[in-house]
Amino acid sequence: MKRLAIVAVLIAGFLTSLAQGQRQLSPEDQTKFDSYYTRWQEYQQRNDRGQIASMEERMQDLMARYGIPSHVPYERIASGSDYHRRYRGVLSASDQRRFDSYYSRWQEYGATNNRDQIISMEKRMQGIMEHYKIPLSVPYRAIATRDRR
Repeated sequence: MKRLAIVAVLIAGFLTSLAQGQRQLSPEDQTKFDSYYTRWQEYQQRNDRGQIASMEERMQDLMARYGIPSHVPYERIASGSDYHRRYRGVLSASDQRRFDSYYSRWQEYGATNNRDQIISMEKRMQGIMEHYKIPLSVPYRAIATRDRR
């Protein structure tokens, strides 16, 4: 029975990560991805095909490392994109504080691999997101004030 409970928790965590739409990049990899994305946009404006391909390859490598499907638009991953900006200031002040608290604890529990608490914090964040009709595919960092770049 205990094994069944453990399997159920693991499945719930996996399904939650699917609902989230992508896995969160580490802060270091997020910084790299953001840099590649910014340069990719610049090279697109200049129509520099070689550099565009180089940045796409780098972004795709990071995406693959985190199990993010290659068809996910880069703007959904880049933290400074318009996709992320549209969710700034949507939550009430009290809900923003609660979300930020959950997000901070979610990150801490992720660092220690505390699956039960990770799932608990995800459910709480998703509850707030659903209340504000924010799609579950929006990364948590796009809503949290502490992780905005």
